[in-house]
Amino acid sequence: MERSFYYRVATYSLITILSVMVLLPSLADWTHKTDRLPDWFKKAFTRKISLGLDLQGGLHLVYEVQVDKAVSDKADRLAAQIEEKLAKDKKVKGARVVREGDGAEARLRVNFQNKSDAKKLEGNFELEFAKYLTRDGQNEQTGETVYKMDSDYIDELRSYAVSQGVETIKNRVDKLGVSEPVVQRKQNDIIVELAGLSQADFERVKSLIGKTAQLEFKMADDGAEYMQKLSAHAESKKAQYPGLDVGFDAWQQKDTGQQHTDVYLKAKDKTVMEQFLKELPPELAVPPDHQILFEQTARRNDDGEETQDKLWRSYYLFRRAELTGEYLTDAEVQFDPNTGRPEVAITFDSEGAGLFEKVSGSNIGRRMAIILDEKVSSAPTIEGRIGGGRARITLGGFSDPYQLQQEAKDLVAVLRTGALPAPLRKTFETQVGAILGFEAVSKARTSMIIGTLAVVLFMLIYYRAAGIIADIAMVFNVIYLLAIMALIQATLTLPGIAAVVLTIGMAVDANIIFYERIREELRSGKTPRQAVENGFGRAFWTVFDAHVTNLVAGIVLYSYGTGPIRGFAVSLMAGIVCNLFTSVWLSRVMFDFMVGRNKKRATLSI
Repeated sequence: MERSFYYRVATYSLITILSVMVLLPSLADWTHKTDRLPDWFKKAFTRKISLGLDLQGGLHLVYEVQVDKAVSDKADRLAAQIEEKLAKDKKVKGARVVREGDGAEARLRVNFQNKSDAKKLEGNFELEFAKYLTRDGQNEQTGETVYKMDSDYIDELRSYAVSQGVETIKNRVDKLGVSEPVVQRKQNDIIVELAGLSQADFERVKSLIGKTAQLEFKMADDGAEYMQKLSAHAESKKAQYPGLDVGFDAWQQKDTGQQHTDVYLKAKDKTVMEQFLKELPPELAVPPDHQILFEQTARRNDDGEETQDKLWRSYYLFRRAELTGEYLTDAEVQFDPNTGRPEVAITFDSEGAGLFEKVSGSNIGRRMAIILDEKVSSAPTIEGRIGGGRARITLGGFSDPYQLQQEAKDLVAVLRTGALPAPLRKTFETQVGAILGFEAVSKARTSMIIGTLAVVLFMLIYYRAAGIIADIAMVFNVIYLLAIMALIQATLTLPGIAAVVLTIGMAVDANIIFYERIREELRSGKTPRQAVENGFGRAFWTVFDAHVTNLVAGIVLYSYGTGPIRGFAVSLMAGIVCNLFTSVWLSRVMFDFMVGRNKKRATLSI
């Protein structure tokens, strides 16, 4: 035989040995015999095939991204930028920008103390905001100007909200240590598949994934006349809303001694206050530039000491956030030295630190609410200008210390991975039990064994000795396929197993094309050696074209499919590559060995 024959045999043997070694960790993991592998082997070969959600159980979730909230938040930030730019660059005093409406209906209404200042919006000023806003009208009498969000920019914001949501959820899931999570986008939905989770982990994981982690700092409108009217209305409606009450706050400003007072709503059940606000008469509706949010606090006894009873109280806040979590650079768990309760210390970047110092310096004596996901975490009184860009988020004292510490750690995890650009609404959830997975694997294994045996018997009976070559090539095909999946750390799903079975059929199909061509060459009077050479040479492009066509189909399935469909596509594409290798080159080496390169063989069993 020629020297090239031995080179090919050596190369293919090396590929086979390496494939088996790559595949061993996955096989040991599936059979729970990992401890039998040497330590050096475990360090050298760490990549494995992971079992998908349908094989080992887990959690399947579908979230809808509330994209309109992202648009409204951007409108609020644009309102703040316009106010600041008018005051700083155009020297306009008393201009007020108010956002009205939500999502695509959001409008920015710019009001001036002096109507002549409205002309300063024209020219370069509007050009600077042209990407985001288009003029929607102007009152010639007052100078009031209305802008609406640009429709193209709204589409861009919505697309970004979903894409960024996918990346944020991926980062959060990675910190949970879940193996091979599937997080992907489908229009405005995000599909999350987490395999291998225990029942005890489900609720914590869902809480972490769905936590928006939108951190905002808003000023309280202390002593507002509106709250006086609202509290009087609440007093008259106590019988209709059991548990609803009115509370009073009073504090003294340290630097000037000025006395501050405020009134608020309180109730043991937050839904009572929410229902009360929902059913307010039109004349008492919350102004569009304000909002009412709630904080959960501890009820105090007659001695002023905190009890274990929960109490919800309201805050009347300016809607626009003075500072948001987008300036956050770090978060860590700390403990309050006085109470020992865990809290989260946050640090802002240089721009955020500057904004924090500016806001605190201009609002001494007033309260600033720290808001996480539309819930007031705390509302401390600003006693002086705060530099350094650091703040604290308190977590309350209603849970046991371990639970509070775990809550603080989870909050740090989501803050460090970034806030979701828009809230999520869970639209679908299903839990797949591991028992179902084992049953599926067992049935798939049975069907694979039956199908493989049927193919093996057919090839042996119909093609005799050449059928042995096809069967050996088929075995190597499966080994190479699984080794490739282990190398890329693919996830094996039930459809993926179906793709493996399909690959076996495709491998045999390619061999049949070669074999029938070899038979034709033999019938035309060619020697076995010439028949093999002509058969493989002339049928190659037919086999190659068929494999390329299937590969394109696999690429399309992977690009547009979701979950198990992508698992099928991965197995299919890897199988196509292995098919081409085993049916063309590996089988050819075995045929060369059978017919001999320098011998005149009279017959060929095929």
